[in-house]
Amino acid sequence: MATMAADETTPGPLRNRGFKERKREDHALVLIRQLKENLGDIAHVRRILLELGRYYDPVLGGAIMEVSHQRAIVEALERGNVAEALALVEERYDLYIKDRAHLGREEQP
Repeated sequence: MATMAADETTPGPLRNRGFKERKREDHALVLIRQLKENLGDIAHVRRILLELGRYYDPVLGGAIMEVSHQRAIVEALERGNVAEALALVEERYDLYIKDRAHLGREEQP
């Protein structure tokens, strides 16, 4: 009985907080963040882009990162133009997040 009293008074996460209390993480945003952080590693960028190409965006009516976008980003990096690649990633991110108020707009994805 003493252990139950200690457990009840121990601060911790509340159970059954309800759906609104739990925020679902959008895996695409995590991948976009990783993409931006790893623009210096083309092999890693290709893997992330491939994964993003598998995510369908019903608002845009296609993949979050279409093959043409993937190619443009990789080509920019191969030319050593990281700024251009980053601008392309930001452009796709802006389109993805634009009409998704439920996701919120992060400062830096």
